[in-house]
Amino acid sequence: MRKNIRSILTALFIFTISYSSLSLAEQQPKNEPKAVSFIPEQCKKLFEETENLIAEAEKQPGTHVQLRKIKSKLNQSKQKILEMELETQIKSCDIGLTKLSLRQQ
Repeated sequence: MRKNIRSILTALFIFTISYSSLSLAEQQPKNEPKAVSFIPEQCKKLFEETENLIAEAEKQPGTHVQLRKIKSKLNQSKQKILEMELETQIKSCDIGLTKLSLRQQ
């Protein structure tokens, strides 16, 4: 049970770190806010997978004390991804899906 929680939290942490670094490299100038009008399927799937992992971790007894912080970081990463250019969003979400699927195996 604890191993399962640890796996989930590790995958979420890897996702957060990966996208924090990718999004910092692709930040847009602050004076040009970008409206989100289209979310690539890869990103929709990635966001859904991470939300499912969070929900699963929350149901586990002895949920990790850092879960709230990890959830906050994931939301920040999600927002940063949505602010990227479309091509970068797709690439970033593909990388995230790959890392999550490898981590879950």
